[in-house]
Amino acid sequence: MLHLVKETKGEVKRLKELSRETQAALLEAMIDGSKVGTIVTDPAQPDNPIIYTNKTFIEMTGYTRGEVVGRNCRFLQGPGTAKEDIEKMKKAIANEEKVIVTVQNYRKDDSPFWNRLVIEPVHIEGNLYFIGTQTDITLERSQQQAIMANEDEIEKLMLPILSIQENVATVALVGTMNFQRFETLKAKICEYAQEHHIEHAIIDITGLTWNEKSPLYWFTQIYEALRIMGSKLYVTGISPAAAQQFVTDSDRDSRVVTFSTIERALNFIAQNADGGNHIS
Repeated sequence: MLHLVKETKGEVKRLKELSRETQAALLEAMIDGSKVGTIVTDPAQPDNPIIYTNKTFIEMTGYTRGEVVGRNCRFLQGPGTAKEDIEKMKKAIANEEKVIVTVQNYRKDDSPFWNRLVIEPVHIEGNLYFIGTQTDITLERSQQQAIMANEDEIEKLMLPILSIQENVATVALVGTMNFQRFETLKAKICEYAQEHHIEHAIIDITGLTWNEKSPLYWFTQIYEALRIMGSKLYVTGISPAAAQQFVTDSDRDSRVVTFSTIERALNFIAQNADGGNHIS
């Protein structure tokens, strides 16, 4: 029984007891005000039908209560609903286990949405029920897919890192460079250097363009990361325009070694020369 209480000098006094009808009305108002769709099913009845739904579920799916109650919730499934997700839910219900799954469902107008579904068994007065809560995560899902697509595009614009000698690796950059691409490059080239014991890493920028005045600061960040790992960085493919941008960069103390071609960089490495700033 719910109670309203008031504390007076450390004592808790009961102000009023709520009737079961009032409790039920307040509970339903709370559930209807939730942003999460809620249904209750009764597995004791044929086909485990829905016996209760809140207002949020109705708004989320576009169906009326009359169209929902009495039906198995599989009516939300459609051509894009993964079979493995369906089997996962069936197995959990059969075993009376809690299950959490992100599944593609469909509204009454056949528009798809991504549903983060939680199904949980509940025993009340010796009877088994299943409570299902649904959260529409379509926007969140689309944002994740956009991020993944962007990462895939970054991968396409960065050619594979290749070992061209026992302790030398090179990677060619093409397209327009930005901060995110450089962060990805830094992570990948450091991982590769560690895994393959690379002492000299060459980044070729022959096919690279950038919007900023100079990318030297970004290359310096990669240089420092590799230096901590015991590796050296060389930048090749320096055009006259790129050389001018490097020279006029405010970071005059950078020790990034630059060359016009990969061949010259390899000759430099072969001669075991120590690198300061060098443009040739």
